[in-house]
Amino acid sequence: MYNVNLEPSMKPTVVPYPPQIDVEVLGEQALAVAEAKGWDSWSLRDVAASLGGTANALYRHVGDRAGLVVAMGEAATRQLHAYAFEDLPRPTARDVDRAVVAYTKRFVEFARSNPDRYAAFVNAKPDIDHPGILAWVELWSAANALVRQAVPDAADAAGFALWAFLHGRIGIANGPAKLAAMDAGLEDAVRALLEGFRARSPVESPLPPHARRDPF
Repeated sequence: MYNVNLEPSMKPTVVPYPPQIDVEVLGEQALAVAEAKGWDSWSLRDVAASLGGTANALYRHVGDRAGLVVAMGEAATRQLHAYAFEDLPRPTARDVDRAVVAYTKRFVEFARSNPDRYAAFVNAKPDIDHPGILAWVELWSAANALVRQAVPDAADAAGFALWAFLHGRIGIANGPAKLAAMDAGLEDAVRALLEGFRARSPVESPLPPHARRDPF
């Protein structure tokens, strides 16, 4: 497609529209740029240039920086989901706590090894009706289903607490505890959390109605 500009006393000039952006690779390419530049230093212009396009073309697809972060977050969330659950053995009733611990270790490993992708995962704020939110829903649902096997009468509450604990643990690991082993204290903390919720069950779901899985 082309624009044709006509000015007085001048021949027509043909100006091409900004190149199209391949939305299939947008999130991943933007993540690669963020990793190269640093999470606090990348720009839409950097991402557009890496795709062979312009910032204007990128704006047409994502609207603004927040929209691009959602695309990045979606890609990062799907990668985190695959990493955390890939080849995770199907737990039996006797070893479900061990499976939850394994999941949390992989979650922390991904975040520590991929700080910019983790940043996209937590900084993206998709609207509830945005199609990309499905990536976060699927990750939460997989984690909630695993926790439900360990704490059937408090799965929402335990899963919510576990989620909060993991983000706090990652924050500490990237700051005051950065010299400690990646999984230092993780297993004991997760087992204590699960045992505590089993002792207090049933526990009311802390989630908004549309996200609840527990009937109470």
